[in-house]
Amino acid sequence: STKCDGTACGDNAKGERYMGICDKDGCDFNSYRMGEKGFYGNGADFALDTSKPMTVVTQFLTHDGTDEGDLSEVRRFYVQDGKVVPNSVATILGAGAGNSITDDFCSKQKSAFGDFDDFAAKGALREMGAAMGRGMVLVLSLWDDTDVSMLWLDS
Repeated sequence: STKCDGTACGDNAKGERYMGICDKDGCDFNSYRMGEKGFYGNGADFALDTSKPMTVVTQFLTHDGTDEGDLSEVRRFYVQDGKVVPNSVATILGAGAGNSITDDFCSKQKSAFGDFDDFAAKGALREMGAAMGRGMVLVLSLWDDTDVSMLWLDS
């Protein structure tokens, strides 16, 4: 495990957000923010109806298809009512942007929203895969991000 101290923690208030050891912004796929307003919501008008149970499948794919390869893509799809529902396409990023997280997708996303690409600066998916290889624990929590008003979630 790694513990940060001082600037290595990337303190927002001190203007050190991107000086830290962690990529605080990361790279995400939010269907609504990526241009698909009708993908996820309550009711039959949406591709995924949140009033019904669904299974979320996330695949971590490597460049060579082995467990030892470099992480190159994070793909997500859903199963609802016995049907496989592919992830939405990132229409806001233009033709060919795709529906999964790749280094190319992340760079296009950062550029489209005018964000600093700390994800690429810190090694992108290859480094994320290496970190996963060292072991991670999935932790879920409910919280509020007062510094940036939960933009990572609701943008």
